[in-house]
Amino acid sequence: MKLPMEVKEKAIRLRQEGKTYREIIKEIPSLSKSTLSSWLKNLRLSVQEQEYLERRVKEIGYNARVRAAWTKKLKKQRRIQKIIRDAKNEFLQHINDPFFLIGLTLYWAEGNRKQEAVQFTNSDPVAIKLMLNWLVRYCQITKQDVKIRLYIHKIYADKQCEKFWSKITGIPLDNFQRTIYKPTPHKIKKNPEYKGCVQLRVLRVNLFWRIMGWIEALKENFV
Repeated sequence: MKLPMEVKEKAIRLRQEGKTYREIIKEIPSLSKSTLSSWLKNLRLSVQEQEYLERRVKEIGYNARVRAAWTKKLKKQRRIQKIIRDAKNEFLQHINDPFFLIGLTLYWAEGNRKQEAVQFTNSDPVAIKLMLNWLVRYCQITKQDVKIRLYIHKIYADKQCEKFWSKITGIPLDNFQRTIYKPTPHKIKKNPEYKGCVQLRVLRVNLFWRIMGWIEALKENFV
């Protein structure tokens, strides 16, 4: 269907005013993008009109990105809030379970509470075993889901401490990430029992926020 000449004139005028194709079609719903493109393909804009149009396109693109970023952020916040609410309700099911409370308190004291990952770091084999058993029992994971990273002074590199921690945890060496060697001015091994510091890592964002919800509930009920 052929559109009236005044429709074409309006489309050209809107383009000269700096409107994008989307904005023009929004104002003239009967106009197809292909028709608009054919009308405007030979349209010569002045330097000022072209510069204004370019600014408008950039501004619209920036605003769209900002809106998309905020929408994504709000969705994430709502998801986290729901996880925390559910976790607080779940906490009440374990409130009389000593092992649950001990493990949660230990994580509160020594675990990561900033990055969105479950991380627990300690040099005590008993604390590491307790936390590992706690994660498996209450967080619906297996030992295969756990990664380990060893932090140790360079002078102990020949002690193969990774094997020691693998035996303690029952986690295979394939699940060990690259060992971090810490510099030290000492040249002599002063502590023969030293086996470094181990970090248990479970890279699950939802589990991290679930544990944060348990900790919030722990504070609300006992602090």
